[in-house]
Amino acid sequence: MKKILVATDFSGPSVEAVRYALKFAAQFEAQLLLLHVLHDPAEAPGFYSSKKAGKKVLRNMEEAASEMMNEFVGKHFKDFKKVVAKIIPGLPAEEIVRLAEKEKAEMIVIGTRGHSGLKRLMIGSVTDRVIREASCPVLTVS
Repeated sequence: MKKILVATDFSGPSVEAVRYALKFAAQFEAQLLLLHVLHDPAEAPGFYSSKKAGKKVLRNMEEAASEMMNEFVGKHFKDFKKVVAKIIPGLPAEEIVRLAEKEKAEMIVIGTRGHSGLKRLMIGSVTDRVIREASCPVLTVS
C-alpha cells in the first residue's frame, strides 16, 4: 500500500479516522493524503445568491478551512512527514471518491459521522455514499 486517502471535517470521528490512517501508513510506509472538502455553498439546496456573493462566501470558507487544516496537521501529524493536505470545494462524497481515483489511493479512511446534524443509524450520508461509490476499500471509523 503506497497511498491512503483520509477524509476529515475536523470532527471527533474524523480525528479517530486519522489515528487509524496513521497506523496503516506507518505499517506500510504509505503516504497519507489528508482531504477536507468545502461543501460549496452554490451546491446547497436553496442557495440563490449572486455569483459574486457566492465567490466571496467560498473564499472566506477557504481561508477558514486553511487555518483549521494547518492547526489540524500540526496537532495530529507532528511525527509523520509523509502527509499531503488538500482542501477542495464541492460535494464531499463526490470529491472524496474522485480524488481517491485520481490519486490512485489504495484505501480511503473516513469517520462514520461528521459535523452534519443529520445522523443515521450507524453511518452518515457522506460515508454511506463513499462506501457505495469508491473503487478501493473504505475503512470506516467511529
